[in-house]
Amino acid sequence: MTATPDDPQYYDSRGQLREHLAAQGRRMAMQAQSAEEWTAWSAAARARLAQLLGLARMTPAPANARMTDSVDCGGYSREHWLMETEPRVTMPFFLLRPKGLTGRAPAVICPHGHGGGGKAAVAGVADNPQIAEAIARYNYAYGVEFARAGLLAVCPDARGFGERQEPEVRARPLDGSCHLLGVMGAGLEMPVIGMWTFDLMRLLDHLLQREDVLPDRIGCAGFSGGGWQALSLTILDTRVACAVVSGYFYGVAESLLEMPGNCSCNVAPGLWEHFDMGDLGAMIAPRPLVIETGDQDKLNGINGLENVYPQVRIASAAYELLGAADRIRHDVFHGGHRWNGTLAVAWMKKWLTA
Repeated sequence: MTATPDDPQYYDSRGQLREHLAAQGRRMAMQAQSAEEWTAWSAAARARLAQLLGLARMTPAPANARMTDSVDCGGYSREHWLMETEPRVTMPFFLLRPKGLTGRAPAVICPHGHGGGGKAAVAGVADNPQIAEAIARYNYAYGVEFARAGLLAVCPDARGFGERQEPEVRARPLDGSCHLLGVMGAGLEMPVIGMWTFDLMRLLDHLLQREDVLPDRIGCAGFSGGGWQALSLTILDTRVACAVVSGYFYGVAESLLEMPGNCSCNVAPGLWEHFDMGDLGAMIAPRPLVIETGDQDKLNGINGLENVYPQVRIASAAYELLGAADRIRHDVFHGGHRWNGTLAVAWMKKWLTA
């Protein structure tokens, strides 16, 4: 007879996994007590994170970037570009260019999350009714917000989304191929977040070579899975000057281990044994960082904001050690899982144009 969850003889493994995380998690926790200790810790932690993400296993390719189309969107133009990140791996991106912008200008890389058709939602491309609904639900067109604020907004497709969907999901425009890529990459020690971060680093290489971008004034801002990408890129590539992480900053025990229905792109083998979110945020110091949190966001975990605040405090402690407490802000707004932008857009413009 098969046991059921109500039967005392039913066994599940979650309890053991919770205990393992409690005992083995945060091996490389941010515990620095001085700026010197933070410097040593952050260098080792950043190197370990790069290893966990498999970045050294990927092969850079010449960008060979080329524009294929440009559309007048009123206050800005939307250019469609293609570039290579690895050999035979092409990444499309939209570049939103404010009207009247001349010479070099600050730029913001705007990675997307799930459920918006890749870069389309971030760039405000609402031709598809499903994408239009996603833009309204998640306030998803933050690339447009940055362009309207006078910044170049660069909106790429992550691997598995938009124009980069794997064949198995192409009939469903909002879906991604995270699970497929995750299964294929796991045995090669190339997690999905590693692939995404590598591609964004190659995009940053390209932006630094352009004649319309100020090379020391490039930020990164993302929502949900895009927040994960913004967090990872900003940690691992110090050429990113300023970051916004929206809808993706909470204790992993509640929000990822206890919510395993979340996408597998959240996972890199061994990641949680080394770091929690606060430790990741601490690696960004002293560069300016905004963390956005909806007070009703279910991804915060069963304890809501009480699963978020401790992680923000860990990151903030690093900023305080470095005398940069004014460079981190936690924007808690009333609402669910969505981009807010009220503080973030002005914050990004302030630091990139100061």
